[in-house]
Amino acid sequence: PYTEAKILSRTTAVGGAISNTIGSVEHFFSLPETNRMLTARVAELSEQLEAVGGGEYSRVDTLAQGMSERTGGHFRYHEARVVSLTTNRLRNSIILDKGSADGIAKDMGVVTPKNELVGYVVLCSDHYCVVQPMLSVEFSTGGRLVDNGHVCMIIWSGQSQYRVEAKDLSVYSEPHEGMVVEVRSERLPEGVVIGTIEEYELNSAKSAYSAVVNIAADMSRLDNVLIVENTHYGELQELQTQLEVNR
Repeated sequence: PYTEAKILSRTTAVGGAISNTIGSVEHFFSLPETNRMLTARVAELSEQLEAVGGGEYSRVDTLAQGMSERTGGHFRYHEARVVSLTTNRLRNSIILDKGSADGIAKDMGVVTPKNELVGYVVLCSDHYCVVQPMLSVEFSTGGRLVDNGHVCMIIWSGQSQYRVEAKDLSVYSEPHEGMVVEVRSERLPEGVVIGTIEEYELNSAKSAYSAVVNIAADMSRLDNVLIVENTHYGELQELQTQLEVNR
């Protein structure tokens, strides 16, 4: 009886371990689909938030984990999955599994489900698109200091996959460590986070600040993302074209 009890005990333990392992493996392989469903839900909630904004600020703490305040109702969100990406080149790129057949077009913004900037769409085929991420020496976008509204230009020098640079900050902007920098662009709504200031300095002429910004998004672990469409973007582009012609 003692031997039988020991064998039964050991068999039960082994069986339990195998069962737990199988459960963990099943959970692991179900994660991509779960993440995709969550991203689609974030896209749906984001559109609802835009639709009810009515020009006033709103905040929704949901699957987006505190998606930032924003205004207006002319932004649409398309969920997409990363097919491939690079982070170790001077001109990195990301390929997503959505294209022109899905309503995607050049210049649309790309963000994480947490509302962190990834980059902008630069090329489209029927079923795929290419994104120019922040990690490209050809990348640039407008930025804004959340604390005081001062604007800047965001570029990447190619030195670190974790940091970008904020250029041409006003001498009155009073930057400080930990200050949040968000996107300032007609392609994206307010509240899309670029990152936080790590260090800053005044130029030799004492006419402007520059700052090093820690990127909020983990660019090497992107999986599910949101493509943001400004339905008024064509109208804005037409106005800018007319402005150039009339100059």
